[in-house]
Amino acid sequence: MREPTHVASVLAGKFTGVWNVCVILDQVRRIRVGTHLETEYYTANEKYHPTNPKDGDLYGILERCKELVEAGYDVRQPDKENVTLLHWAAINNRLDLIKFYISKGAVVDQLGGDLNSTPLHWAIRQGHLSMVILLLKCGADPALIDGEGYSGIHLAVVFQHMPVIAYLISKGQSVDTTDFSGQTPLMLSAQKVIGPEPTGFLLKFNPSLSAVDKIQKNTALHWAVTAGNVNAVELLLDAGSNLDIKNVKGETPLDLARQIKNCLIIHMLTQEEKMRIRKNSRLFRMLAKYEFFLLSLSSLTLMWAIGYIMDLNSDSWLLKGSLLLFIFFGMSLLTRQFVELKNLKYLPAAFMLSSVFWLSMTWFVWFLPDILYTQGIPFILSVMGLLYYFYKTWRTDPGYIKISEEERRKKNPDKELAFTQNTLYENEEY
Repeated sequence: MREPTHVASVLAGKFTGVWNVCVILDQVRRIRVGTHLETEYYTANEKYHPTNPKDGDLYGILERCKELVEAGYDVRQPDKENVTLLHWAAINNRLDLIKFYISKGAVVDQLGGDLNSTPLHWAIRQGHLSMVILLLKCGADPALIDGEGYSGIHLAVVFQHMPVIAYLISKGQSVDTTDFSGQTPLMLSAQKVIGPEPTGFLLKFNPSLSAVDKIQKNTALHWAVTAGNVNAVELLLDAGSNLDIKNVKGETPLDLARQIKNCLIIHMLTQEEKMRIRKNSRLFRMLAKYEFFLLSLSSLTLMWAIGYIMDLNSDSWLLKGSLLLFIFFGMSLLTRQFVELKNLKYLPAAFMLSSVFWLSMTWFVWFLPDILYTQGIPFILSVMGLLYYFYKTWRTDPGYIKISEEERRKKNPDKELAFTQNTLYENEEY
């Protein structure tokens, strides 16, 4: 059997008692052999009794922990950093150890560590859904606030663990729960997580869009603008966030956008403001119902106009260029005035359908009369196939692929190795 590395030897010498078994020696050491990674587990007495890697499973570690606890070790006793066995079991996702420690009197909501967190907080930070479920069943309180002022759902949002967020909400956690500074999960997501998630995920649970924090009196939209979070701004505008709410300094989201000089967000907010004003018009409300049809008709007209101008019986490129500029300017003005910003994403689809339409018209009018009908069948089938697969791609839910924790580790061995080494070094001082 391969001898332990220097780090493993040092740790084996420095760790004594129950912590050897229940903390460090529960870790995994990965050794690179050629292009492969072998996983080996070490127990407390490895330097005296080497363990076969094939037999060093978690069941053996559990039994050793049971022996030490049954011998009189107090499961509530924290180490010198005020961290309990329950915390270590939670962060390493050891379900059997959690059940055993709680059965022996471990306090499920005991605070510990530098962040004054509960074992549930540790599990949520790591995204261990199975551990979160178990701790809640054992009576853990997700509403408790850690040293940073975050409750369980706030931590799940900051670390972007959507399954944990969904589970906490399903168990009664309010989506509008506030942290120590009065921020809701939606505010934290808009401020600290650049990207569409978990902001979009939280919006599905109908959170309050007008809620403000205790200090700055900012809404989620204020925080998204301050952070330059374009995705969150777009999602919050689509959800109907109020543009006129002022914070403690009397600033609206648009005022903040101008302060940070974010041109894109300024454009988004001003366009949204104009669109909301226009929605009071009956004509605009009628056009809004048929925006995609309007986009398709506009793209059809634009492509026809371009072809017509290029085919003009004139040698003046100045005339043709001027007409093209006029057409493009008119199209741009039309879309800005009558199409909402969020619906401009359909413009590429409208142009694609327009291209297929004019391609088909050209084929049937100019080519089909001069060829055999049998020669036109491949073209017809190709167009039908294109439209069918375009529709399926657009409208069909692609679903998702389930992957276990073990499979994830196999797919990212280097990342797992780095995590394990970091955990070992962090715990070296105990």
